[in-house]
Amino acid sequence: MSSPELKFAGKDALKLLKGLASITSFRILQLLSKENLDISSIARRLKLSEAHISGEINKLQELHLVKISYAPGKRGIRKICSLATNKILIEIAQ
Repeated sequence: MSSPELKFAGKDALKLLKGLASITSFRILQLLSKENLDISSIARRLKLSEAHISGEINKLQELHLVKISYAPGKRGIRKICSLATNKILIEIAQ
């Protein structure tokens, strides 16, 4: 279950905006708003490489927008991604 809201201000808001400047990151968040997915599934749906998706997921995780869990897969461990929040608040005034 995602938390109701994340609040960003000052330098953290700038980091968030830079992180969301990528259309891929935004599309990943849109996918995860509907269901939890592993890296391979996200890559397949967006028609991008798993390496690229993994990098974007790492950025989103650093911003606390995506949570990661692990599950057994056919060949090792699957990295399951879920949305950490359904609402982002950016505070302009400092």
